[in-house]
Amino acid sequence: MGRFLYLYRQHKSMALLRNSDTYQSTVVISGRFPKSDDTANDAPAANLAPGTRLGTYLIIDKLGDGGMGEVYRAEDTVLHRTVALKILPPKLCQSPHHMQRLQTEAEAQARLQSPNITTLYSMHEFDAGKVLVMEYVEGQTLEQRIKGQGPLGPKEAVIFFGQALNGLHHSHSKGIIHRDLKPSNIYITRDNQIKLIDFGVAKIIDPRSHADSNSMVGTLLYMAPEQINGGNTDARSDVYTMGISLFEAVTGRLPFERRTDYALMHAHVQEKPPTPRQYERNVPRPLEWIILRAIEKDPNRRFQNAQEFRYALFRSGLLERRGGELHFSNAQLKSGSSGRKKRFWIGLAFDALLIAIIAGIIYGLGLYPSDGADKRIDKPTIKKTTKYKKYKTKRVRSYSKRKRALRARKSIKRRSIGKKKVSAIKTIAPAKKKAIKKTSWSDYDWGD
Repeated sequence: MGRFLYLYRQHKSMALLRNSDTYQSTVVISGRFPKSDDTANDAPAANLAPGTRLGTYLIIDKLGDGGMGEVYRAEDTVLHRTVALKILPPKLCQSPHHMQRLQTEAEAQARLQSPNITTLYSMHEFDAGKVLVMEYVEGQTLEQRIKGQGPLGPKEAVIFFGQALNGLHHSHSKGIIHRDLKPSNIYITRDNQIKLIDFGVAKIIDPRSHADSNSMVGTLLYMAPEQINGGNTDARSDVYTMGISLFEAVTGRLPFERRTDYALMHAHVQEKPPTPRQYERNVPRPLEWIILRAIEKDPNRRFQNAQEFRYALFRSGLLERRGGELHFSNAQLKSGSSGRKKRFWIGLAFDALLIAIIAGIIYGLGLYPSDGADKRIDKPTIKKTTKYKKYKTKRVRSYSKRKRALRARKSIKRRSIGKKKVSAIKTIAPAKKKAIKKTSWSDYDWGD
């Protein structure tokens, strides 16, 4: 049923965005007007067949293509390693805009050395066009993961975005603002390691860089309000786009989905976002609070950097924190919510065992509930009779039997005490008779 609801919501969401695929691609905006990249769609593709050689690289197969060229898997015949080649065709090399984006991506990634960011090895120029030689990793993007398997569980989302924020913090520490973070630019390897990709529109905080820091760039579905308003973009803008991505990862939907560019930009700038729990009730409230703070309209009310965002995920209580780092295994990722179910049943079994132990102790000590402490059968000090002996060692469990036993004890006690009195009277009576002086009526002086 849950899977059906998710597919229904996805269908409803895609209906709003029908014929609006430009939302999903990066756009460059000057002022308030979008500028589409029609030249990218009209440009001829390189179409390199498997076995084609580019310098020391041997093409294996094609991985994908987009507005910035094509990506191939290739073999480095000198170093004997598999690499990814990002190729900008010759016709696009004539476009200053595309050349600037490629140069920006090369400059940005050349500065970065993080396990959560794809590594750039080198940059070449061949007859096929400009080529970036990059680290090759197997896996899928977060966007593909959400479409294929549905929203992430809370624990899985914290693990993935904790790694993504670690890479983002490293990028910010080197003076690089990504400006286009979204699920399609967050890559999940087969070992469940997160890598940030596509720094083509990054802002490099360096006056010598060739990055276009004055233009507003990004993807409208994830763009921060200050980017739309033409304000200065900094690390907090990446925090906003990361918050929108986290919202989508745990709910399967975006907070703002509109039919037109203007309505979408207006929503990011003016409208209050819905809470994640409106779309997915399983989102924990601490995680919901973190997401809503990350997508605040005012940059001063958000997390001020990626590290603060990451620490908030640590403190959410969804994962253990040891030594200041996230610790997890592939088994934890595969288990998902089953880990919580397992802990629940283990706790329930422990509680049942504890109750059984306490009940055994009570039974062994004979600590049964009674009407009063004075009604317990204590060892009597009176002479033990035959009737009492059957109650001597027998423990009375029933309330009615216990009452009958108490009555029997009392009657036995009364009878034994009465017998003692009778025997005492029999011994005293003869002495009294001797002391009594026999008299008659004539012995009294009647006062005549």
